[in-house]
Amino acid sequence: MSSYRFPAVFLSHGTPMTAFAHEHDPYQDSLLGFARSIPKPKAILFVSAHSLSSDQVHILKCDSNSIQHDFAGFPKELYEMTYSCPGSPPLADEAANLFRQAGFGVKIEPEGPLDHGIWVPLLHLYPKGDVPVVRVSLPINMLPAQILKMGHTLAALREQGVLLVGSGGAVHNLRELQWSGKHSSGAGWALEFEQWLISSLKSKNVEAILHFEDHPGFQRSHPSDEHFLPILFTVGAALPGDEAEILFQGIQYGTLSMLCFSLNPPKTQILH
Repeated sequence: MSSYRFPAVFLSHGTPMTAFAHEHDPYQDSLLGFARSIPKPKAILFVSAHSLSSDQVHILKCDSNSIQHDFAGFPKELYEMTYSCPGSPPLADEAANLFRQAGFGVKIEPEGPLDHGIWVPLLHLYPKGDVPVVRVSLPINMLPAQILKMGHTLAALREQGVLLVGSGGAVHNLRELQWSGKHSSGAGWALEFEQWLISSLKSKNVEAILHFEDHPGFQRSHPSDEHFLPILFTVGAALPGDEAEILFQGIQYGTLSMLCFSLNPPKTQILH
């Protein structure tokens, strides 16, 4: 059996309301379609904008995952939603060893919930909860180059049955949300930043993405940078021959990009 290289993926997770299933929802359909287009992974390793640490990498090592409703002001039905899936202690240990070898400080957490940047996409990717998940923190005090290095450090896991996922938002400005316009065309500046990111991904311009703060529209697109940094993790996990594929593109509520992309192995690779 020839080896299969799983893609590295970035998902814009949107608002917690994305958890609700809607028939023929293009975003939700794209996640389900993506999951069906690849073999079922041995495990998924998530880096989310909502599980932050300071200057160490925290890794959740548990047999079974729980979730948290880490938001407020939404319909009560949202707080009644559940999602359960196994953990993967062996993957947690392997990731910890790889990080330590690369010079990162590591803390193992024996318990803790999955935030909504993880379990909400999982509802649509693997609704049965039958794929083990390991949560890795986003060290918010690290330099962007170190977040990129985190992805590079784990990239080889993609050839060992592991799906690497960064979860955040390509454009994430909550201050200017237009709640009445979920399916609006989007603010011009948000569209411009989203297109810059797509162009940079397609041209493999890692330097431009790494120096995201130099983009004149970054500050408005990201009043804080924690939703952009998981993009660096995904880009850092690229392997030779990978090409960027846009899984979903669109702006919700005017200022919230739902862009999702994968870094795929060469198309000539045969699935087994």
